[in-house]
Parts: sequence; structure tokens; C-alpha cells
Amino acid sequence: MSKPRIAVFSGPRATIANTPALVTSNKGRLAGERQLDGRFDHLVPQRLHEPVRVRIEKFSAHPLESDAAEVYHEDGKSYHEVELRPEDGAYLLPYVARRADGSEDGTPFEAADLRNASIGYGGRQSFFPDASRLFEEIDRGLGGRGHDGAASELAKLAEYDFVRVLPPAGYRKQGEAAGRDFFPYSPRPLGKFPPNAAMAHAVNVVQQTIDSGRYDGFIWLEGSPHLEETLYWLSLVLDTALPFVGLSSQRPHGTLSNDGDRNIVDAARYIASGLGVGLGAVGIVDEQIFAARAFKKGDARPGGYRATGGHGGVLGSAGDEVRVWFRPAYRTTGTSALAVGRLPAEVTFQEYGDSPEAVGLRIKDDRGSLRGDAIAPVHVVKYGHYMAEEDTADPEVEVDIMARIERGLAQERSAEPGAPRFHGFVLEAAAGTGSALPSQVAALAMAACNGMPVVRVSRGDPEGALPSNPNDLAIEGSNLDATKARVLLRAAMLRLGRLPKARDPRNPTAQEREASLAAIARYQEIFDTH
Repeated sequence: MSKPRIAVFSGPRATIANTPALVTSNKGRLAGERQLDGRFDHLVPQRLHEPVRVRIEKFSAHPLESDAAEVYHEDGKSYHEVELRPEDGAYLLPYVARRADGSEDGTPFEAADLRNASIGYGGRQSFFPDASRLFEEIDRGLGGRGHDGAASELAKLAEYDFVRVLPPAGYRKQGEAAGRDFFPYSPRPLGKFPPNAAMAHAVNVVQQTIDSGRYDGFIWLEGSPHLEETLYWLSLVLDTALPFVGLSSQRPHGTLSNDGDRNIVDAARYIASGLGVGLGAVGIVDEQIFAARAFKKGDARPGGYRATGGHGGVLGSAGDEVRVWFRPAYRTTGTSALAVGRLPAEVTFQEYGDSPEAVGLRIKDDRGSLRGDAIAPVHVVKYGHYMAEEDTADPEVEVDIMARIERGLAQERSAEPGAPRFHGFVLEAAAGTGSALPSQVAALAMAACNGMPVVRVSRGDPEGALPSNPNDLAIEGSNLDATKARVLLRAAMLRLGRLPKARDPRNPTAQEREASLAAIARYQEIFDTH
């Protein structure tokens, strides 16, 4: 039986594809230079330049090998001899490279280089540009062997292709630039965040890969604080019934007790099992299978992910044996109404509430790819007790909301290429009731009357869905938190566009208000089912 083929996507700021700093070992340091503390010199995966023959001391692989010497073949030698070749793959060896500093011998690379602006923070990248080297080192067994004592855990399960989408590292000598072509987070002063338009780019590349028909499943690698957003986004807009797994790591590859390598193997095992077909996008960490909608980071440690929403979210386990216990009842990936293949090339919507005239905006280009300027900036507004500056319902006191409205309207009118055409808000309100300051409610009602949808959610980790209120100018965000509601609103605007505007957003007429409520009801249906 042929093995499945899996596409592995490199996403931004990915600790799972990051490595410790390459520090010159003591074997590469000269007399008089600072020596690294410790009992042993550290080792780094590296390739041999040429074949070498080595002699390995017998009975040195385990303290009790010699205690069972009688079960070993005896050839009269105290060593094993073997040839090591470059094609074997990387071996753990002392790192002896040195940094150029204008001197004859150079100087050792140090961990402190990453904090030194005068030398460009070391001038090197620690992230992998794609996951091929990462998978090779896992298969090589450099971070640990399988339960059977052998290596090649990934190769036993599937074949892999590696796709750079929003990778965490790039080829600068080939013209790639951080913040445009790749997105690292360290060294911290050089960290980059992907922009709104990157969400469209990710969908286009991943969906094209899906549509090739070459793959039986997909793996997405991203940083642990942000994976929950991207994975939910992809669960809404990708059109596939095949398994799609998001992975992260709380510790870099090659460090003590790194969890990312095991997560990768568990994901490959999950896809190869066939149990993920039709399950939608999931996150797999620490041998748990999380629904993308409920997936959330709680702490920066292995085991730090949890399910939000108060009603499950852990769909199964992905240890040595994959088990699926539950399947989502909401719409996701292949069943999503927001899947990119089901979206029109141009979304139409009512421009003003007092007129039936509709306008259209293109959300796809001539090739059918999602446009970057179709991705809406969505601003999160937070409510907290004792935060009212005065007892008023005047929207003008909410200077941040009012400024965001003005900025959004200016971008809608802008002729600048790439300026976003849709905008929205999420109100993180009181838990359970959805209440907020009268001034916030008034300012966000103005946003809605300017065509900008507003979603209201409970603050914190909501368990139950917010009570519906068909007469306010906000969408109730079910049991989503603010982060996930922000993602769903962006996806929903690709299908529904803007809300109808009022001629005077401060004083909408009854007709304009009814038009807004009718449009909000269509949004509400999406939020109730996705």
C-alpha cells in the first residue's frame, strides 16, 4: 500500500521551526578566549565534509551493556569500526565556526551576539526557511528515537513536500526581505508581523496546493501565540474535506524536551490514519486533537493549550494510536459557507439603507485568487468595570473608536493600491450579558451606520453563547472569544460585504435602521453556524 503524501506549509514566527543560537564550542576557541562552562562541549547537527572511519568503544551505549556481555557477538576487539559518510545526513558534532571581526582568526560566535546591535544582532538566522531540514533531523533521530529504538519516524508514515507560504526565515542573498517575504520573531528588534493582506496570500497558496489533487493531508507550522487565529481562519476559508493540521511548539527545535518534533510526528500519524477526513482543521499539540474553533494558547509551556467555549473542543488523541471521539457540529473547511471556492469574485451589498441600489467590490483577481485589500482590518474594543471617564452616552468620548471609524472611511475612499475596503469592530463586553459603556455602544452603533459590522462577545473565555438581541446594531458572537470573532468577521465580510450606510450615521432613519438589522441578521446566521 502506498504511503500518503502530505504538504507541509511554513507559516510565520514559528518556534517549531526555530533553533538555538549557533555558539562556537570550546573545541573551536583559542587559548586565552572565554571557555564555555559545563561538563561537556555542546554538539550541533552538521554534515561531514568527507567519509571518515571511526572506532566506537564497545559497551558504551548504555551503562548496563557490559552487564549482559554474554549476549554480544565477540570478535576479539574492544571497539566497533564503522565508516561515516556525508550522505548519511547530519551528525552531532562540535560547532567550530567563528565570526569574522577583521582579525586573523576571527572571534567565537556567542549567544550575546543576538542582543548586539553593533554587529547586526549576529547577522544570522536561526529559523529554517522551510521544514525540510526540520523533518530530516527528526527522521535522523537527532532529537530522539521511536519506541522501536530506530529512527525515520516520519518516513515510515508518509511522503512530504515543503511549501513556503509566510515562512519565518528567508534567502536574503536571493532578494528576500524580512517583513515582506519572511517573518521571524528573533532577534527581537528584527521581528516582523505579517500584515492583513498576508491572510489572503496564505489562503491562495494553500488552496492552490489543495486543488492540485496531489495530497492526502496538510500540515501548517506557525508560532504558538498566533496559530489559533490562522488555523481558525483557514478552517473557515479552505475548501477541502482532507485532514488539515496546525502545529506549533513551545520550545525551539533542538532544545531540551522540545515538544514540536513530537507534535509533527503525531500530525503525520493522524493524517496517515485516515480518521481526520471530514473533521475540519484541527490543532495537534501534546497528543491532543483540538478543533480549530476552540483551540487557544493558555501558557508558554508544553501542555499550555486548552479548549475554549466551555462545551468541549478536544476531538481526540494523537499519540501512538490515533483516536477520534467527537466531530464538530458547526461548519468548517469543506462544509463552510465561507470557503474560498464558494465565494464570488465580486461581493455585492446595499450601499445605503434608504435605497435598494447595490454596489459591488471585487474580492478576487482575474486568476480567482483572493485579493489582499479584501481582508478587513477589525479593531477590538474592550469593556472593563470602572473605566467610564464620565456618565455619558456621548460617542465622542470614545476617541479610539471614532478615530478608527474615520480612518476606515478614509481608506474606503482612498485610491491608494492595497488600501483595505472593508472594516469592522469586535466589542469584548461583560461576560454573559454583553453589556458595555453607553458611550461605547453609541460609538459602535455609529460604526455600524457607517457600514462597519460590529460583533459583540463576552470577555475572557466565554462558555455560553451571548443572548441574542435582534434590535441592537451588533452581531452576537456566540461563545467565541474576541480573537476568534475577529477572524470570523473578516471571513464573513468576504461573502456579505459592508452593512448599508445611513446618510447621517448619528441619526439613522427607521428605514435605514431596518436595513442595517436585516443585513446584521445575515451575519448572525454565519456566526451561529461557523
